[in-house]
Amino acid sequence: MKKINILLLIIVIFGVFFLSIQYFENNKYNFHLNSEKGMLSLKDFAGKKLIVYFGYTYCPDVCPSELALIASVLNQIPNKEKAHVIFISLDPARDSNLTQTSQWVKYFYPNSTALVAKNEKELEKITKNYGVVYEKIDLKDSAMGYSIAHSGEFYLINENGKLVKTIKDVSYENFFNEIKKFLNE
Repeated sequence: MKKINILLLIIVIFGVFFLSIQYFENNKYNFHLNSEKGMLSLKDFAGKKLIVYFGYTYCPDVCPSELALIASVLNQIPNKEKAHVIFISLDPARDSNLTQTSQWVKYFYPNSTALVAKNEKELEKITKNYGVVYEKIDLKDSAMGYSIAHSGEFYLINENGKLVKTIKDVSYENFFNEIKKFLNE
């Protein structure tokens, strides 16, 4: 009888493991992106509450402001250790130095990961799944060469890889309340 119980327990454990892997792989919000630690996907962040933001390191104003907002809010919340910030670059060409991109993101909030697509096709698929709108804008007579206009939503993903909310209103009070609620769920 003990052998049957142990066998059933092993089958259940492997079943749960297999189903969780299948869920992450079939999740439309999943990704397979480069980081300074190698290729990562949603399952690598299982058990963490993710705050996902799309931007780029050469952004002169919006991205630094949004990342500063994340840091400011998280530093005001007692259980901030539950949160992990994911920064997905919209500029794989200029953000290809993964160490520099990671350091730039960690400057704003240490518990964060920078992710960069290997090419535009991969980035387009991910942004489409999240509903991110972006466009490369040529800047004549500018040292930057080009800019990237993009939407500025935050995506909250729970410990199981499920998108629970998209935050469009990034006023400090609203963002604070949404993040606090998310981390306490």
